[in-house]
Amino acid sequence: MTNAIACGQHLTPKRIVFSGDTGIFFTHKQEIELLVKFKQFEGCKLEKAKWEKYAMDADLQIDKEREAYDYLNIQYDNILIVSKDFQKKYNDEYTAHENTKSELKIQIGKKRTWIKIAAASLTANIGLIYILTR
Repeated sequence: MTNAIACGQHLTPKRIVFSGDTGIFFTHKQEIELLVKFKQFEGCKLEKAKWEKYAMDADLQIDKEREAYDYLNIQYDNILIVSKDFQKKYNDEYTAHENTKSELKIQIGKKRTWIKIAAASLTANIGLIYILTR
C-alpha cells in the first residue's frame, strides 16, 4: 500500500530504510522509536561482548591464581615436612642434652662422693700414721 484516502485525508505512510532494507512502513514517531531500539540493541550486543570478554579474562585470571595457589600449597607442604623433620631433630637433640645433663649430675655426684671418701680416708690414714708413729 503506497497511499490511501481515509475520511477525506490523503495518507502516505513513511518508508523506513534500515541497513538497506525498505520493507516496513511506520509513522514518524514509530520509526524514531524503532531506530532507538535498534541502536539500544546494538549497544547491548557490544556491552554483552565486553562482559563476555571480561568473564573470559576473569576465568583466565582465576585459573592463574589457582595455579599459583596450588604451587604455593605444594611449597607449603614441602616446608611443613622439613619443619617437622627439624622439630624432630631438635626434640631428639634436646632429649639427648637433658640425658647428658642428668648423667653429668650423676657423675659429678659420684666424683664428689669419691672425693669425700678419699678425703676421709686420707684423714683417717694420716691419723693412723700419726698415732702409729707416736
